Amino acid sequence: MTTTKKNFRAIRKSAFTTYKKCQKKFEYFYNDPDYWNYGNDSEEKKSDALIKGGEFHDGCESFFNKLEGRVFTPNLPSTFKGLTPKSGYDDVNKWFDWFVETEQHRYTELEEQNLVGSWFPVAMELEVKMKDNIDRTGHVYRVDVMPGIKELCIVEYKTGKSYDMDNKYSFTDMNAEIGFYVNILNKAKVFPGYKMTHWKVINPTLEKIWMNRISPISLKAVDVTYAEITGKLFNKGTFNRNVTKLCNWCPYVDDCLFKGEYEY
Repeated sequence: MTTTKKNFRAIRKSAFTTYKKCQKKFEYFYNDPDYWNYGNDSEEKKSDALIKGGEFHDGCESFFNKLEGRVFTPNLPSTFKGLTPKSGYDDVNKWFDWFVETEQHRYTELEEQNLVGSWFPVAMELEVKMKDNIDRTGHVYRVDVMPGIKELCIVEYKTGKSYDMDNKYSFTDMNAEIGFYVNILNKAKVFPGYKMTHWKVINPTLEKIWMNRISPISLKAVDVTYAEITGKLFNKGTFNRNVTKLCNWCPYVDDCLFKGEYEY
């Protein structure tokens, strides 16, 4: 049989980031019958952390949806408090309170600069796809316009303590994760006339917001890694293991380490 792109699934962002951490886990994940259901576990199978994170994501989207079509006025931020849902988790409610405060502050700052039109996101919950040797696909939570210029910013909500962009390893991982989306959005011209140039991470657990200009080096590195992945898939290359203590929590640990393939 001739090997063509039709024989391969599109590569998701989650698969791409998995490859960077452990190539063997990527191989198992990519060939998993539930590949396309990743992240869609039933509520009873989700951890509290995943449920809370999901509530925060959904609540932030709902917040902006309730404001769509409203006239921007100096009094608008005073209405923000009642636009986030009430959660059964106290910490999620604290996240929403902090999120509202940050959005009130951002709105007021833009209004003072006469740029309040840049406050509302240009897209939310955006499914993206790009044709390639093996197609690329992903899901972007939010896209903002950079005030006063025709540039865009991908916004990520991260609720885990490990997502601390002051940590150089987390920062590097985020550059790769966001870079995957940026290359799709720019090359596929999802927003004609605009260029994706920045990323922002909002972490209500740490009560921090980071903004960073996307490095061309990071985007090049994404393409190099993508070519490496597709090359191995086309040529049935070897996907190497990265054996660490984290293997104990990998869903493929039994097949990978304890069934004769490798001795841990």
